[in-house]
Amino acid sequence: MKVLEINSIQKEDGYIYYIHHYKAVAKVEVLSSIISIPISFTVETNPLGIRTVELDPLPAKLDYPVIPITKAIKALIDKMAQEGSLPQV
Repeated sequence: MKVLEINSIQKEDGYIYYIHHYKAVAKVEVLSSIISIPISFTVETNPLGIRTVELDPLPAKLDYPVIPITKAIKALIDKMAQEGSLPQV
């Protein structure tokens, strides 16, 4: 299992400046096939600068364990936030 990319990222309006809500599509390679999973996630930065990524539950139709996919997607989102490649507006 490998997360190839996260694309079609759209930022949703929020009223708290340190919490950002997003919707996107994750492309994941599972057992030599590529599937697209719609995801929504939240990136929160606390006053000390520590970033927390929360991922909404994945669709139940996946034929693969959810925990490894969730961890890999969260890691990629955190990397993208650190690099500044998530939309800010």
